[in-house]
Amino acid sequence: MDILLLSGFLGAGKTTFLQHLGKHLPDYCILENDYAKANVDRTLLSKTNKDIYSLEDGCICCSKQTDFADSVLTISGTVDPPYLVIEPTGLGYLSKIIENIKPIQYDNIHLLDPITIVDYFTIDETIKKYGDLFWDQVKNAGHILLSKTEHVSSENIDKAIGKIAPHIRGRVYKDHYSFFSKEDWNQILTPYDPQGFISSNGPNMSMETLVFENVVFHDFQALGVTLQAISENRFGTVIRGKGLCKVASYIAKIDLVQGKWNITPADDLEETQLVFVGENLDKNAFSILMQRK
Repeated sequence: MDILLLSGFLGAGKTTFLQHLGKHLPDYCILENDYAKANVDRTLLSKTNKDIYSLEDGCICCSKQTDFADSVLTISGTVDPPYLVIEPTGLGYLSKIIENIKPIQYDNIHLLDPITIVDYFTIDETIKKYGDLFWDQVKNAGHILLSKTEHVSSENIDKAIGKIAPHIRGRVYKDHYSFFSKEDWNQILTPYDPQGFISSNGPNMSMETLVFENVVFHDFQALGVTLQAISENRFGTVIRGKGLCKVASYIAKIDLVQGKWNITPADDLEETQLVFVGENLDKNAFSILMQRK
């Protein structure tokens, strides 16, 4: 069983990448690590038709180390897929996750070079606020993919790559993965190269998480006004918001990343749940916002 670690900060686009990967890597299972007791990613990934296993309410780089190792060994010993793709929480140090896998590697478990997804639009802000975590995730990856660059100029992509390429061992891909050839997809499935591994002494990241079930808004204007207020940090600093909610008779997919938000239709999904991750969150205010009908 080959293990592919898929790293990246909150909102970088790991789940979206996994949805694309399913079209090119047909035989794999997913082990995803939600930061809270939330199954948002499981719902969003349900359309991949892959077996999905979850570790919730903790991070596999620190508090969930034992559970994580046990889960990997159990999947290997029972399902034994050709590939196991592991999606850690966006607050997980990649170096610590690699170290947690090393003791359980044997003839049937092999680590591939990790992939780190980097949000093109938040590189500067993430480095400024969460530099230790950001650099740990990119320096220990064999492949770095920029997300959300489908409509970004080649010149601007080069500038973004220039900010990180001199400091890393892995390859940064200029093309967005949606334009990858078959050869590109095969190229990112390479054996792990331990040379250049950098351990981290950075503090474990901890943020507040609020989860809301069965959220309903009577129209898209009400939803937009709510998301704008949240993105302006009126009720605490929100780093990431995601999930599904009902708007009138529709299902909407919500993405909020460091002050920017987006709504897309998701009528092919049914379970509704929203999760917000950040600091100094006003729980009472959020509860009122999420109870609007």
